[in-house]
Amino acid sequence: MLSLILGLALAQEAETAAWQREGLGFGGIPAVNYNTDEGLGLGAVGSMYVYDGETSPYKLGLTLIIFATTKGVHAHRLDVDALDLLDGRLRFTGRAQLDITRTNNFCGFGPDVTCDPAVAEAIATDMGLEGEAYDTFVRRYYKSSSIRPNLFLNGRWKLADGAVKTELMTTLRVIYHLPGDFKNGRDSDPGNLIATRLDEEEGLLPMVQVGAMADTRDFEPAPTRGYWAEASVRGAVAPIGAFTVGGFNLTGRGYVPLVSEGRLVSATRIALDGLAGDVPIRELAMMGGSQIYEFGGGLNAGRGVRQRRYLGRVKVLGQEELRWRFLHVEPFGVRTDLTLLGFTDLMLLAEDWQSLDELGRPIVSFGGGLRLAFDDSFIIRVDMGFSKVEAYSPAIYIDLANLF
Repeated sequence: MLSLILGLALAQEAETAAWQREGLGFGGIPAVNYNTDEGLGLGAVGSMYVYDGETSPYKLGLTLIIFATTKGVHAHRLDVDALDLLDGRLRFTGRAQLDITRTNNFCGFGPDVTCDPAVAEAIATDMGLEGEAYDTFVRRYYKSSSIRPNLFLNGRWKLADGAVKTELMTTLRVIYHLPGDFKNGRDSDPGNLIATRLDEEEGLLPMVQVGAMADTRDFEPAPTRGYWAEASVRGAVAPIGAFTVGGFNLTGRGYVPLVSEGRLVSATRIALDGLAGDVPIRELAMMGGSQIYEFGGGLNAGRGVRQRRYLGRVKVLGQEELRWRFLHVEPFGVRTDLTLLGFTDLMLLAEDWQSLDELGRPIVSFGGGLRLAFDDSFIIRVDMGFSKVEAYSPAIYIDLANLF
């Protein structure tokens, strides 16, 4: 592992889950991190959990991340997760984040993009570029830079508890899309594939989402049985921001224990997401719902495929993981679980609603990984993925979250 645990939770009895005690728990790592798409990252991550002895997985969680990589990516954010507010009915989740990147991939739309370097080489030759200018143009032709300050506020109102927990959900996600970088503005990559579209990519996107969900998971951070299903719609209108967008999301996740005590678990996620309207390119890669994540390649959907390679208004995702928790130890009183897994990710997409026949061209990736859970709720995962569309070149991901 490239990470070292800094914070240690309060001591506890071996048979007591972290959330069943009262007090504080801490987790932290120096974020010496690596991601195939974004490079070597340096920073720090710290989490604090407040336990009340009754609320699972915690009563309050706070996470601060300061992070930058060798490929010019910055991801700085503060997360807040508060459970059982207003007599146990409300859960509030908030995130303030600044994303700066020079690693946006843009190869076109739909499932047939190739990201062929020969195209970039031919254009560079026609432009008369030589030496370092030639190499830079070819390397950056399918790349772009962007700055995205964004705010995420989510409220979940509990309708019923018990064997099946049902909730209503309302989300406000406010993003300012700014192409380019602070130094050169939109001219950070002159002549690249996305250059002619930059006027259409800048502006404010205030996205409102409403939905409902049903949840029977036994333990939210690392379920071993149950399901979590949700449906939502989202939209933004141009008089308030720069874009008019509408969309929907349907997601189901299921967990089946294959041996006693949940040591071997089958975990499945299936999602359908659709968008219409004036959609920014970066938003085409986003999946909606209570979990906002990127589709089309990368650490959350399409491991083994370059990040956001596949863009479309219609997206279907299928993921299957076989998780084996092979070790449980408690050094210094900190509950620590190690889990090995194998996975496959399946992506289907269509550029727009007039080309649904493109859904018949699946993109498949596969691989394996390791999950480390500290104090039950602080989870680090390391995955390695492969895909035919990337000539089976290995992609490595280290992330501070469970996948689903």
